Amino acid sequence: MLLEWEEFEKTAAFPSVGLENVMGIEINPYAAELARMTIWIGEIQWMMQHGFSHSRPVLNKLDQIACRDALLNEDGTEAEWPAADYIVGNPPFLGDKKILMELGDEYVAKLRRVYDGRVPGGADLVTYWFAKATDSLEAGRTWRAGLVATNSIRGGQNRKALDRIREVGTIFNAWSDRDWVLEGAAVRVSIVCFAKSFSGKRRLDGREVTEIYPDLTAHEFGAANGTDLTIAKQLPENLNVVFMGSTKVGAFDIPGELARQWLTLPANPNGRPNRDVVKPWANAADITRRSSDTWIVDFGVDMAEREAALYEVPFQHVAKRVHEERMKNRREAYRISWWRFGETRPALRAKLLGLT
Repeated sequence: MLLEWEEFEKTAAFPSVGLENVMGIEINPYAAELARMTIWIGEIQWMMQHGFSHSRPVLNKLDQIACRDALLNEDGTEAEWPAADYIVGNPPFLGDKKILMELGDEYVAKLRRVYDGRVPGGADLVTYWFAKATDSLEAGRTWRAGLVATNSIRGGQNRKALDRIREVGTIFNAWSDRDWVLEGAAVRVSIVCFAKSFSGKRRLDGREVTEIYPDLTAHEFGAANGTDLTIAKQLPENLNVVFMGSTKVGAFDIPGELARQWLTLPANPNGRPNRDVVKPWANAADITRRSSDTWIVDFGVDMAEREAALYEVPFQHVAKRVHEERMKNRREAYRISWWRFGETRPALRAKLLGLT
C-alpha cells in the first residue's frame, strides 16, 4: 500500500508506532543489550523492505528492555511486569532438581515463598513465567501470551501451570513436543499460546482441533467426544497397591557380568553371600524392549553402615562410586545414609514380601 502510494508521487506517512512499544526483561546485561540491538536492526530491515529511508538515528536507548530479574526484586518482593497486549518469551530451562544448585538456597526460598499457591514447590523454573503471564491475562493487562517450555510442562507438578491457564482462559495453539537446540544440546520443548478468550480456530501440532487440554492433547476436530485425562481422579482401589519405585541418588547399578562374578565369591566376614545385596534391576524399558542386564547393589531400607561394610566387595564399590557424590547432596538424609538408596520405599518393599 505504501509503495503504491509513492508511485503516485505521494509521500508515504512515516510509521507512528515505534520501538518504544516493544518491552522486555532480560537479567543478563549482554543479552539485554543484544536484544536492544536486534530490535533496532529489525526496524531498519522493515523500513528498507517497505520503501522507507531510515533517517532516525540509532542512538536512542531502548530503556524499556529492562536488565533485571523477571521474577523477584532485589528486596525479595515479586517483580512486576508491565502491561502489554502480547507476551512472548523463551524462559530459562531449569529443572526442579537443578534450581537449588544454580540459583542457591536463599533465592529459591524467597521465590517459592512469593509464588506459593501459584507455582508448586517441585515445578521447573519455566513455570513461573507461565504463572506471571496467566496473572496478567486474568487481570486484563494482557490479551494473549506465547511461551516456550521443556516438554515436561505437560505433566507432574509442571502441568499445574497449564491447569491454571485453562481455569483463567484457553490454550488456542500449541506444539506438544518439538526439537530445540539450546547451546548445542538438543532438547524437547513444548510451545504454548494462550488467551483469556479466543473465538478462532484452535490448533495442536499444526492440526485443527476443537479443544486443547492441559497435558497438550486435544479433542480432535469433528470427533464426537474427547478424553481429557487431566481431570482423571485417583482410584481408591490402587491405594497401597501402586507405588513410586526406589530412587537411587547415586551409581548403585552395575553390569550383569560384574554382578555374576561377585555372586561366585566366597562368603563375607558375616558369613553371608553377596546375593543378599546384589540383585537384578529393571525398569519399564527392560520389560517393553530387551533386558539391559543391569544389576544393582541394594543395602535395603535400614541396614547400618557397619553391617553393609561386611559385604566387602559390593560395599567398596558403592563407597568408591557413590560416597563422594552423596556428600555433596543438599539433603542431609542422603548424606548421612549414603550407602543406601536415596529413597528406599519401605511401603513398596513391604508389599513385595512374599511375592515370587
